[in-house]
Amino acid sequence: MAQSPGQRPVYTSEWGYLFRESGKNKDLLGIFSTEAPVYVLDSTQTQYKVQVSNGDIGFIDRQPLQKSMRGKKSAGEPAQYFYRGTEGHQCPHFYVQVSELRVRKAPTTESTAIRRAALNELVCIDYVPLYEDGWIYIGDHFHENPEYIQMKYLGTGLTYDRILKDYLAVKGKNKEKELAQVGRLREIAWQEDKNLKQALQYWKESNTSVENPKVDIDFELLLADQLAKKPGTEAYEKKLKALNMHFVWKETKLFDGKITDAQMKQLEMQKVKDIPNTPECGWDPQYFYRTSDMMVAFEEYKGKVSGSIYKMSFNNGEAVILGNERMDSNYNEKDFVNHFGELLSTRWISSPHEYHIQNGDAGLFIFTFKEGKLFSYECMYYC
Repeated sequence: MAQSPGQRPVYTSEWGYLFRESGKNKDLLGIFSTEAPVYVLDSTQTQYKVQVSNGDIGFIDRQPLQKSMRGKKSAGEPAQYFYRGTEGHQCPHFYVQVSELRVRKAPTTESTAIRRAALNELVCIDYVPLYEDGWIYIGDHFHENPEYIQMKYLGTGLTYDRILKDYLAVKGKNKEKELAQVGRLREIAWQEDKNLKQALQYWKESNTSVENPKVDIDFELLLADQLAKKPGTEAYEKKLKALNMHFVWKETKLFDGKITDAQMKQLEMQKVKDIPNTPECGWDPQYFYRTSDMMVAFEEYKGKVSGSIYKMSFNNGEAVILGNERMDSNYNEKDFVNHFGELLSTRWISSPHEYHIQNGDAGLFIFTFKEGKLFSYECMYYC
C-alpha cells in the first residue's frame, strides 16, 4: 500500500526506472518522471530502495534527491510516458479515455469507488507502471484523499471529431462498440458545448432498441435546442434584467442586494457570523442570517450594508420570481428550460439537472432540480 496520509516525500532530480531488485538488472517495474515524489526506505552505494506514489516498492539509481519541487524536467525524459503539453511546461499528464471511470480509494478493483472520472479528464502523473493492469496515483499530493485508476484507461486528449470518426467506423457493424462510442460522443459534445444536437441525435439513433434509464434523450435534445438560442452579451444582460428576479417568503419580497436587517428580523431569521464551507475567495460576506432552508449574506459596498440570497431550498413555501414565472418546490424542470433555456448553461455530464444563469462578469445563479422539480438555488462568485 501507498504511504500514510500526510507524509512528506523527497523528489527525484532525474527521470528513471524503478527496478524490482537491487543491482545491475533489467527487470523493470516502472518508470518515474523528473521530480517524482519518492519515500526512501533503504540505500546502497549505487541505489536507493524507494516507494513511489502508487505504492510500488523497488530500486532507483542514486541521484540528488530534493526536498521541494522546482517545476523542472531532466534531459531525455520520455514524452510517451510523461507528456507535458504542447509548450512542454505542464505537469506530466494524460487524459481519461472511457466514460464514468471508477476512481478507487486504493490500487485494487476491490477497493471502494469514491467517484467517477469524466471522459477526457486531465490526470497528472509522476510514475507509470510497466506491467499489465498497473495502477497510478491521481489523488492529492500528500495522500490525505487518495485516488487511483489503472494506467490502461489513459491516453492522449480527445476531440469531438476524433470520437465521431471512431463512432462512424463501427456504426451498424458492431452494436457493442457502437453503443460505447456513441456514449463517448454524447459526453464529449456536452463538454465541448458544440455539435451537441448532432451527437444527441446519433445517440438516439443508436439506442433505439436499447433501454437506458440513465438518459432522457428527448429532454436533452430539448435542452440543446434552447441552449443554442443564447443571445450575445448585451442582449443577454438586457433579458435577465427585464425578468426582475426576486424571492418571496412569508409574503415578503426579497430583492438581491437590497435585503435589510429589518426584513430579516421581521422574518425571524437567526443572525450568524460565519457559515461553514463558504468560499474563501471571491466573495467574503461580513455576516449571515439563516433558517433551515435559507441563507442571506450581508456585505458592505460603498458604505452601504445590504444582503443577498446566498442559498435557498424550496421546502417551506419559498419561491423565486423570474418574469411571469413563480418558481417553488412544485415548479417543473421542463417549464424552466422552455422559459429560460436561452439564458442557461450547464455542466450536464458532471452535474445533470443543475443550471447556471450568468450574473454579470463574476457571478452565477445556480438552480438545481431533483425528480423534475425545483430543489435549490445558490449564488456563486468567481475567485
